[in-house]
Amino acid sequence: MLVEESNDLATIIDTDGTMTYVSPAVTRVLGYDSEELVGNSGYEYVHPDDREKNAEAVEAVLETPDEPQTVEVRFKHADGSWCWIEATMRNRLEDDVIDGILLNSREITERKEQERELRELAGEYEALLNNTEDAIFFVDVDASDGDVTFEFDRISPAYERQTGLTTEEVRGETPRDVFGEQAGAELEANYHRCAKAREPISYQEELEIDEEAHIWQTNLAPVLTDGDVKRITEAHGWTVSVTDGPEGGARFELVMSQ
Repeated sequence: MLVEESNDLATIIDTDGTMTYVSPAVTRVLGYDSEELVGNSGYEYVHPDDREKNAEAVEAVLETPDEPQTVEVRFKHADGSWCWIEATMRNRLEDDVIDGILLNSREITERKEQERELRELAGEYEALLNNTEDAIFFVDVDASDGDVTFEFDRISPAYERQTGLTTEEVRGETPRDVFGEQAGAELEANYHRCAKAREPISYQEELEIDEEAHIWQTNLAPVLTDGDVKRITEAHGWTVSVTDGPEGGARFELVMSQ
């Protein structure tokens, strides 16, 4: 009864992939009646590009019966479209009732689409980071222990060229570690001010790098989660040095997310 009423799809296949049982959830998930699939090979419904990894998962669960295997494949929907499913396989050949490989599956098409969009966004973001002439840096923000702390995580190639600093040098370091006690404290004060205000702030700052003074026009803008900054974990930003005059312009965005 639990299987019949479950939102997840339960399937039993034999060692060659033939489906011997398919739960009624298949109608909601994939549009088939259970009877349509029973007796057919599951591989026939799996996308050709995913059949090899599907077969490898079946082989693995046969070779190591005590270890479940999870695989993500595209399965043909009754309407002819491809639907992503995540299936966890368990070897139940020794079970007199099941006598096969039990698969618990759920539809993950939306999640896979989100992952694809995130990969595309990450690629675009990486291209922007590596090619922009703006200096960009990222600061991890941690408020887990009640005190908000800031640590640099990454800086852009433009920032490295303009300052001589590198990501390897600053990663995991606080503003005080990188810029000294006084300048670092001023940086942290502005970060705290931005987080407390929960709105963008703009200011000029002077930082000494390799015994040279750099003047920056800086804009900080927090990103709120669910309308509130409950736990700040990461900060992103970019700046342009205006040492040679205000016409250099500047943009710095401090992104804080839960």
